[in-house]
Amino acid sequence: MYDALYARQSIEKKDSISVESQLEYCRYETHGEACMEYTDKGFSGKDTNRPGFEKMMNDIRAGKIKRVIALYPI
Repeated sequence: MYDALYARQSIEKKDSISVESQLEYCRYETHGEACMEYTDKGFSGKDTNRPGFEKMMNDIRAGKIKRVIALYPI
């Protein structure tokens, strides 16, 4: 089982944190352990119908993921 890192960059906010920066912050929490990364760039948070999010949810259901790490922008 792996940690999952999830990052999404909004299409609505021009000053949102980049997917790459979000993943960098999240990787710190893995302490060097192997992880799987899922991203959705240019998607609204209002819609859960996002390719990266759906893949992550399928992997969780399949028992591949032990926890999800995501940066929650304020």
